[in-house]
Amino acid sequence: MEVTSDDFQLFDRKPFAFKQLKEQYSSEEIEQIKQDYQAHWQKWKALQQAVAKSLPKEYRMEKPKIESWTNGWNLRNHFWSAYRDPQHENQNACLAVLLNKKQLQVYLMFQHYKSEERAGSLTEYNTLLAMLNEWRKGKDIKDYYIWPQVEHELADHLPLAEFLADDAQPEKLMKAMQGRSFQLGKLFFKETSISNTEQVIRQTMKELAPLYFALN
Repeated sequence: MEVTSDDFQLFDRKPFAFKQLKEQYSSEEIEQIKQDYQAHWQKWKALQQAVAKSLPKEYRMEKPKIESWTNGWNLRNHFWSAYRDPQHENQNACLAVLLNKKQLQVYLMFQHYKSEERAGSLTEYNTLLAMLNEWRKGKDIKDYYIWPQVEHELADHLPLAEFLADDAQPEKLMKAMQGRSFQLGKLFFKETSISNTEQVIRQTMKELAPLYFALN
């Protein structure tokens, strides 16, 4: 299974709300949009399940959370999946995979939504920033980016290499985080051919795993 230009193109639309879609499209056209979404989402789901099965057994991530293609009122503007060690399934930190109209991203994140219902503090998560210089050793970080959680997912994020090369960047990032968290991961843009998608996701998650498991 490969992510192709058609997968990115799915999200290059307006509107996403069914109420607005009904104002612009016929019932038959909306049904076709739904079928297209479901077909792409089934492919996404199968890809995530394949990745999960291929991860090291000690990760215990065989059952990722795969967000639905709709929230009931809207089509999603991205597909998203979260991977957690089930022994820490209520943890706010997770490894995640996201596909939107611009990029495929495989990243480490702190899930703020309903965070009060899960374990793991924001302060503890953000201490991972101090580990990045050690973590990056032996890794090719050219496709890695780092950004504040509050930054829009379609914004142009900062390359990790630039962040690590400038002593002023950590302070800038902390200010940009606005009291929340950072996200770190590899971005694969739609203009670039993404071959061996399953392998790319798996390898990136294995690279990020030491940071994730450092919180456990």
